[in-house]
Amino acid sequence: MRTRQVFILLGLIIGMVGCSIQSNLRRDYKGKTQEELMLGMGRPTRIETLSGGRKIGIYEKSKFLKSAPINTGQFQYDKFESPKAIKTEIYKFYFNAQGLIEDVKYEATYER
Repeated sequence: MRTRQVFILLGLIIGMVGCSIQSNLRRDYKGKTQEELMLGMGRPTRIETLSGGRKIGIYEKSKFLKSAPINTGQFQYDKFESPKAIKTEIYKFYFNAQGLIEDVKYEATYER
């Protein structure tokens, strides 16, 4: 029961942080060209074409997260550490037929 609460809380925190990253990306890149995006983010991992001349530029970035000590603020004999994980961030930039960014999506997943 306690671990379920921790995972729900962690999911809510990640969800709130994910929303703020997506809104920042949307504000920074919406209406810009593909060339301006490549100057800021580099080459996309892959590009998918949609109907009507639209495209999606997808960037995938993975990062290994080491275990970190968890301090409970109490005297303890046992050492508590967070588990090691791999964080995968996926940025999706939707281009219209004119080559301008019309929407941005951000996703983050964690694997143990």
